[in-house]
Order: sequence, then C-alpha cells, then structure tokens
Amino acid sequence: MKQLAKTLYSKLLHLFHQVMVITISRNPNSKETNVVDEESLKDQTIQLSKQIPLPDRVNKDEQNLLLNYQYSAKPRQFKKASLFPDSKTNVAALSLVLYGVAEVLSQKMNLSWKSQVNNIFSYEKEAKTGKGKIFYYVTDNPETPQPETLAEEAALVVIDQFDPRACAIHLIYCALVASLDKPWSGNFVIDDKQLFEYTGLIKRRDLCKHEKLSILYDLLRQPAQVLACIASPKQGKVGAFTVADLKIWDVSIIRDFETDKAGNNKLVGLKVIGQAGVWTKYFLNKSKNHYQTGIITKKTVQKLFSIGKQNAGAARMLVWLTFQIQPEFQDCVMGKTLMEIAYGADKVSTAEQDRQLRRQMADDLETDLKVVKEAGWQAELETGPAWLTSSTSAKRPIGYWNQILNSRWRFHLPAEVQERLTLDSNQLSANNIQPVSGNVIREARKAKGWSRAFFATTMEKSVSWVDAVETGTRQVSQKDLPKLLNTLELHLNRY
Repeated sequence: MKQLAKTLYSKLLHLFHQVMVITISRNPNSKETNVVDEESLKDQTIQLSKQIPLPDRVNKDEQNLLLNYQYSAKPRQFKKASLFPDSKTNVAALSLVLYGVAEVLSQKMNLSWKSQVNNIFSYEKEAKTGKGKIFYYVTDNPETPQPETLAEEAALVVIDQFDPRACAIHLIYCALVASLDKPWSGNFVIDDKQLFEYTGLIKRRDLCKHEKLSILYDLLRQPAQVLACIASPKQGKVGAFTVADLKIWDVSIIRDFETDKAGNNKLVGLKVIGQAGVWTKYFLNKSKNHYQTGIITKKTVQKLFSIGKQNAGAARMLVWLTFQIQPEFQDCVMGKTLMEIAYGADKVSTAEQDRQLRRQMADDLETDLKVVKEAGWQAELETGPAWLTSSTSAKRPIGYWNQILNSRWRFHLPAEVQERLTLDSNQLSANNIQPVSGNVIREARKAKGWSRAFFATTMEKSVSWVDAVETGTRQVSQKDLPKLLNTLELHLNRY
C-alpha cells in the first residue's frame, strides 16, 4: 500500500509539471525564447502537494526528497571567457583586407569610389607591394547567402548611414575570428552582456537596456554590409589566387523581445553568431604567407565606440593607427598625411583657400589628438613648432597652416601593447625556454586537428622531421623553437 501511494503521488506530480510547462510556454506575453519560471512552478507544485496529502505511513523525508528533486541540482553557471583575458589586450586579425573594411566604415565618401561598367559602386585598394587589388562594395541585405552589390544611388544611401562606432564592432569581430583554430570553418558567438562590456555601453546609465540593444543591433550589421573581391597575382613562391566570395563577415543576429503592459515589444537581449568569409583561408591561415595578426586594446575599442560621430577625425586616426602602426614601424608621418587621414584629402585641399575652414580643422586636429592620447596612443612631434603640442591655449602664429602640414609625427604603441609584446617576447626567447617534450608537441598538434603533413608545411619542415620531434628522437633547435611555440600556441600555456 505504501509503495502504491508513493507511485501514484509521483505520477500526479509529473503530470502536473508537464501541464505547467506547456501552459507557460504558450503564454503570449513571454519572450521569444521561452523560459519556465522555476520558482513559480515549485510553489504551485507545493500547493498541489497540500491538496493531495500522502498517507501518514509515508516518511516525511521521502516526501521532501520527492518535492525538491528537480530543484536541488540546478546547472552551474560558468562565467564566459572575456575577449580581453588580461582585461587590456588581445590578438586580432589585422590584414589589409580588414583594414579596407574599417576604412569604408570610417572614411565613407572620403575614399575614391567609382561606378564600374555595370554601374556597381566600388572602392579599389591596392596591396602594399603594388601587386594585387581588393575591390570593396556595399550591400543592404548582408543576411542573404548571396548579397547584392549596390549601384551608385543605392550604395550612397548605405554609405551615408555608416557609423564610425561600427569600427569598434569590426575590431571585436577581428579578435573573435583570430581565436578560432580554423576560422574559415568555425563560428564565433557573442551576446549582449559581452558587447556591453567590450564597447563600454555598460557604463551608460542614461540609456535603458532597450535603447542600448537597439544601438548595438544597427552597428552589428554594418561591418557585414561591406563586401570585397580579392585578386592577388603570383608573388615569388606564392601562387596567384582570387577570392570571389564577397562576404567578409557573415553575421546572424538573434533578438529576444518582451511585451510590456502597454503591449509594446521591447528588445531585452541579443546574440550574434558570426563566421568569416573565404578570405581567412589566405589571410588568417598560419600556413600561408599572407597571414597577419596584431594586438588591439580594450581601451581603443571602447574609445572608438564612445567618440563616434562627435570626433570622426579621431576615429579615423585610431583605425589607421590600429592597422598600420606595427612594432617595427619607425617612419614618421607628415602632418598633411595625418590631416588627410582624419578629414579627407579633398577637405584639406579646400582649406588652402578657406581661412575659416583652416581654423576649424586646426582646432579639430588639436582635439582629436587629445582623444587619440586618451585611447593610449602617444604622438611625438619629431619636427615642427612647439605650440603644436603645447597644453596651453595660445594664439596660433602666422603661417600655422603650413607648419601643421609640414610637421612630422611619430606614434608609439599603447603601453598595454608594449607590455604584451614584451611578455610574449620573454616567453618566446630561446634563452628562457626549456625544451618541449615530443608528447606535448604531438598533443598540441592533435588538439588543433592538424595532420603531421599540415603541421610540417606550417613549420616549413618535412613529415619525417615532425615524426622525429614527436617521438623524441630529435630536439627542436633553438632557431625553430620560438616558431613552433607560436604556431602551436604553447607559449600561452604551461607545458
């Protein structure tokens, strides 16, 4: 009798639980992704237990165990990994292809756009070596598998809507894709909480969550609205290739809505699922010669997102600095070049004949350089008058415009980047590295899903060399050790 009562009671509770799940999930006022209110369900289950008492012979401990079974082992919540593990920096894909996307988003019509024979609007960018070209286009339907490249009239509308803050989103995508072992086949996922942190929106107390998410939704699409066709001729041992797949970023944005008491839909959450285009096989593949990454800072991303249209010149300078200033960069930048980067060559040329415009641009340069400094970049005046870097507001001398154009500037990487490079350099220094065992190398290779042949190609070695190293019959030379550790990313772990 006791066993029968327990069985009937268990079945009644299970049936009630199923009915409540179905009822709650059909509630029209719930979110798009329905979540059962566990506390409410528990309360109602307890109420049911009072209406259907167990026989006195059923032990009270057994009753409590039955009621609390489903709620005593809730899944543990794990904190998601941060895009900036050290809270300051991360590695990001910073190839020429991606720089062009950032240029389109920030420079907009300052670039040399042209209508092709078929009336498609495009911006042509040459490779640094003068060999190879990249053609950029824009689209208004990036979500489709084959987005349409727009003609001049429609393209101008899209380009005009581009926001410099989208460059911050673009850099986040660049960092996310660089973390993938095989970026040409893997996806990256990021949610609104992470985006609030990375962009600094979490600090905006003047905006409600719906407003923050609405801002993000528009900006998250913009990097994916820039398309590119890449044509590279044969260069030495590197064969010619063409990337006809126009997508740089393939992004799907999943939004969650909630209906308020007035019947209005409010955006309460979003998630981005992204994948990089075919370009990664050539520009983010460690076995290819075009592979290029760099380091971005959280401070730069947040500053880019915060300044937006208010200081478009500063945003353009930050984009240029992030993609162009490398540790080995020693060249000075002419003041005229800096002005053209920030405000466009046409505007600089027009200012030659417009006194008021010259005064305004000089003021803007002074303000924008301060913004760049706040982002961590240091500008050193190599040659030029001292008033250009003076902190006091003084009347500019006669001929100040030519002094600005003829000045020479040297930019230094942010301190966070230099610290990261120093740390990595110390870790990769042959004098500070202990020999790595063959087992560690083999396991690291397998963890990446690489065959011995692929790893050999990446290291520019033979398969027999890989076999000898992994079996321990041969030690990796001091010359090859830094490259091996970097390729297998063993310098990031304790081995």
